[in-house]
Amino acid sequence: MGNEDITSSSNHLQDVSIGHEVIAVGISESNKSLKWQLPPSKSHAIRALILASQGEKVTIISGIANCGEDVNSMKKCLIQLGVKIDNLNSSGQIISQEDFHRHSEIDSFRVHGVGKDGFLEPKYCLNVGNSGTTLRLIAVLCSRLSFTVCIDGDETLRKRDTQVLWDCIKQSGVEVSFTNVKDRLPVRLTGPWFSDLIKEIKLDISRSSQPLSAWMLASSGLDQVVEIVRIGSSVSNRHWELSYRMCNQYGSNIVIEGRNVKLSPCVLELPNVIEIPKDASMASFAMLASMCLGHQIELIGWPGKIDSIGHELLKKESSNLGISWDNNILCFNQEPLPLDLDITDCNDLITPLSIMMAMGGGGVISGASHASFKESNRIRSTQLLLRSFGMDCIINDDGISIQGNQEPSIPDGIVDSFGDHRNFMSAYILASKVGANIRGKGLHMIGDELFIERLEFEK
Repeated sequence: MGNEDITSSSNHLQDVSIGHEVIAVGISESNKSLKWQLPPSKSHAIRALILASQGEKVTIISGIANCGEDVNSMKKCLIQLGVKIDNLNSSGQIISQEDFHRHSEIDSFRVHGVGKDGFLEPKYCLNVGNSGTTLRLIAVLCSRLSFTVCIDGDETLRKRDTQVLWDCIKQSGVEVSFTNVKDRLPVRLTGPWFSDLIKEIKLDISRSSQPLSAWMLASSGLDQVVEIVRIGSSVSNRHWELSYRMCNQYGSNIVIEGRNVKLSPCVLELPNVIEIPKDASMASFAMLASMCLGHQIELIGWPGKIDSIGHELLKKESSNLGISWDNNILCFNQEPLPLDLDITDCNDLITPLSIMMAMGGGGVISGASHASFKESNRIRSTQLLLRSFGMDCIINDDGISIQGNQEPSIPDGIVDSFGDHRNFMSAYILASKVGANIRGKGLHMIGDELFIERLEFEK
């Protein structure tokens, strides 16, 4: 993959930003003291929702205030499939749709599980919004149903390569048809799965771990043992391991033998309450704000290693990035060093990490090839974002090389975030340093609803 590929793909990347508004970001006051509450982990919350829906009791999913649009996309899809989900405030009282103005008022979801056979045929097409995770998990869940389900998403999601997902679903005997462009959304799935005694699915795991997670998370609906045969080099291992751990914790019997994953029928037994940890990946933006704007940041909610699902790399490498991390107080006050980082298990970090390395000691990011299958091709869009602010990087086969000691400058035109919330949030912080107009207004709501108002708050 060379620079020619990046330049020639620019027009394609810009296609996904159609419809996104431009926001003008002025230069922010520097050297402030901020409290930075991490939002709930989307990975944990979405998995908890889909598992709780398949249980046979009521489960409260707690700690989801300001959970973002991706989590709410999963919730809305499950409601359309007949799952009753109550929004609860911090006192445990139900909040109706008419009574709340933003998701910060919702402290918990109360999920009334429908068991193995309680899902209902939706009246309308399920809309997963911008959430690739919801798309993959809900698609495999719907594959087990005996009626047709239509699934759609936003313009960005429609353009993402989901061929691996549809290929593995077809192997289970489910009819997959597309109402628009071939192999793109909207899609219609007509099950049920495994009606022809199929017992094996071959799954390419080199682009995303989410289809593997999807099979695990839907496995309670099986009537027979099925083996998933993994093909290719595994990526985002900590995420499929999270699915494996949560499933078996709540009653599944998933067995991993070499490259084979054995799924068995089961009855899920969920606890009365599931507490959602905070999203460690979002600490990358707190670190970037500290470096770019000189803020001293009190990071609130940093999870333990097992719940950091690969993003503990941030804390491990903080001092090498020039950031002291003492009792969860972040401050850019050290000399940054050149870094060589493998982000195979944490590719969501590529954009903020690249900016910090460009402004710091530079280095190489590897293990990032699967980042090209996100909302945008994050390898390509990261380079274009750097270039917009007068910086640059070089594209390698599986990542990027970055020269250090670069300084951001005022962009000549509108900075495009390519429909990608992590690109938008990175660009917003850079724009707070030099000023810029950014296309993608509101994209931060996908993962961190309080992102902008937090940056604008002065302690």
